[in-house]
Amino acid sequence: MTRVAAILPCRGRAEQTARNVQRLLATAGNVDWRLVCVCDNDRDVYASLDALDMSDLPLGRFALDFLAEEHRRPRAGYWNALAHATGRTDAPLLVNLANDLLPGAQWLARAVAAYDRTGGRLKVLGFNDGINSTAHFLIERAWLMDTMGWPVWYDHMCGDTEIVERATAAGVYGTLPWAVLYHDHEMVGAPNDAVYEEGKARWAHDRALFEQRKAAGWPAVN
Repeated sequence: MTRVAAILPCRGRAEQTARNVQRLLATAGNVDWRLVCVCDNDRDVYASLDALDMSDLPLGRFALDFLAEEHRRPRAGYWNALAHATGRTDAPLLVNLANDLLPGAQWLARAVAAYDRTGGRLKVLGFNDGINSTAHFLIERAWLMDTMGWPVWYDHMCGDTEIVERATAAGVYGTLPWAVLYHDHEMVGAPNDAVYEEGKARWAHDRALFEQRKAAGWPAVN
């Protein structure tokens, strides 16, 4: 069974994050996976995760890691948090998560099964969240690292869009219509909050950078 590291950068929304983690664990299915929660300079989030009662969860084949020391360092941001956690695992498949997801049944088991059926032909498989299938995906670690690594040059937005555009151009992108991660953000009626406002404040910067990089043929970033 292919091993997966699903990485969840966590900052703000301590109670929501804890509920999100419980849902992700309860619905993943029979997968050899590790859920890595990166507490991005947020003691409250770490405390809420550390206090989770998981006695009723069908844990199956999974391990749960809290990168506890992360709440003691300067805030890294979403893409840096993914990059940091990726360096702490050697799983061949990665998933980028967020703390505003509502997972469907067997969301991860179905994603891994779909990847296996391609025989490695597809390297990036976007979850169908009903709104924007580029936001979260199952991605082959080797392809990501050989192509670009996590796009830490973006503040918050557009890194997922660059990955999907480059994978599509290379003919290695597909979707996961039966592996659902519904993105429950304020665009579809969830309450707005400071975390969303912060991300939106950086939208213009990230979109302009995306357009510049695309026009230039995705130059390497040192």
